[in-house]
Amino acid sequence: MTAGDHNGPQSAADGADAMMTLDLGGRLCRLPHGSTLAQLLALAGHAPEQVATAVNGQFVPRPQRASHIVFATDTVVLFRPIVGG
Repeated sequence: MTAGDHNGPQSAADGADAMMTLDLGGRLCRLPHGSTLAQLLALAGHAPEQVATAVNGQFVPRPQRASHIVFATDTVVLFRPIVGG
């Protein structure tokens, strides 16, 4: 199954309680399979403009969070955005 394939064997048995646990900077968060990075941040109580995000070592810009699907095997790191000059 590829990262974009959401119709694999697991999803056929998924019910309303199909949840995964993901490590968010050392804090375990439980969320539904197929959730986005934006949904993860909201569930964890983080204001989108207050943090920058990286998934598996790759920076994810704020506009892409709503379409970036996270998986239980992902490593998600939050950090303060660098501003100024």
